[in-house]
Amino acid sequence: MSRWYDKRPQLGKGLDRFKEMEPEVREPILKEIIDLVEQQDPSLLSDEKANEFRLDSAGLRWYEHDPYCWLVFSILEFASVSVWESVEIFFANRLSFAA
Repeated sequence: MSRWYDKRPQLGKGLDRFKEMEPEVREPILKEIIDLVEQQDPSLLSDEKANEFRLDSAGLRWYEHDPYCWLVFSILEFASVSVWESVEIFFANRLSFAA
């Protein structure tokens, strides 16, 4: 099954890293991503946009068990390519990914 972020390998690589992180390591990074997105496109954090996020509790994905992960994945699913690129740069700098 294809995920929405599979077409962006660096983005997918960064998002997948959260699965293995402890919450105390993961949450500050997720908050930084939320701040980054808010600076670039505040509408992604609006109530109107939140109504489009997946809220179904059946068949939860791994990231939907953590509220910060759920929010970041939901926001990014609706984000523009420029926001994705900013998050990829953030991942490259913050998580020290190899190119």
